[in-house]
Amino acid sequence: MPGLGHRSYIQFGLKESTYGTFQTPNTKLEIISWNVAPQIGVIQDPSLYSAQSRRGLYQGGLMYRGTFVVRVNYDGLEELMRGVFGTYSQTPVGVGRDHKFSEGPTLNSYTFEVSVGDIPSTQVFRLLGAKITGMTIRGTSGVGTDAMLQAEFTVVAKDMTSGQTPTGALSYPAVLPVLYHQCTTADDGTADASSSIRIRSFEVTLEQPHAEDRFYLGSVNIDEPLRADFLTARWRLTQEFTTLTQFNAAKAFTVGSPKLIFEHPTDLGAGFKRQFELRSEKANLVEFTNPIEGYGVLVSTATWEAWYDTTDASALYCRIKNNLAALA
Repeated sequence: MPGLGHRSYIQFGLKESTYGTFQTPNTKLEIISWNVAPQIGVIQDPSLYSAQSRRGLYQGGLMYRGTFVVRVNYDGLEELMRGVFGTYSQTPVGVGRDHKFSEGPTLNSYTFEVSVGDIPSTQVFRLLGAKITGMTIRGTSGVGTDAMLQAEFTVVAKDMTSGQTPTGALSYPAVLPVLYHQCTTADDGTADASSSIRIRSFEVTLEQPHAEDRFYLGSVNIDEPLRADFLTARWRLTQEFTTLTQFNAAKAFTVGSPKLIFEHPTDLGAGFKRQFELRSEKANLVEFTNPIEGYGVLVSTATWEAWYDTTDASALYCRIKNNLAALA
């Protein structure tokens, strides 16, 4: 029987104590998609001889790279967020806590176990030395799967082996998706009242450039990817064109502060509710357009690029409120 997508899942755990060394997973998540594949280096023999084809091909540098997508869930994403941001802290609040994520100098590496269609049966692929170097969170107002927020993560790994026995006895977190209509604060980066803003869709990206070419004599696999450039955090907001505020902010290069807060309706006690927040306290508009494309409602698209805020100690800040234990 061929591999079937619905039999797939991922598992991961705390950071690896040593880069590329197995760390037992402690978290299991359902996935929407997975596409991490070997990046196969080839050494071509350039020697000239009497034939027209090359004398031979030889193995070059080898690494593993790609993306996976999961739903944005109020529970269970904490370690992935620490992985892509770099810095984690937590504050007890009511019957739970705020898990807070901001930029940090070093990204942790992880071990991932991935069931790819259950091939072979009951076994998984295992990634070692996996770093999460990028994240995109997106959502669309209305209906369909895009109305449930989704998170896409970029992974760069040192090694990947097949036919591994997965860590057992792990359970999925409760299914608590973040839905577009659970947004309680929609700040488009301007001083416009939240009640007058009509955001149709959004996309928040965090890119952490890392050197992925650290091959060295004696090793087929890469050494640990290290920072190669400044990070980039951007917001892309598509909304109904109702005011001139964003246009004027783009023209004047005015500093803005886009923010989105979502809240689950279930009360966990004493008024405590799960929340998911993204914000950038310092950002400038680097793109703005409000084209006329037809008869009906006009839609504008604005792109904010964020930069370091001293209070959040980050260009992009994420907060997840739930009743899960603090990360170790």
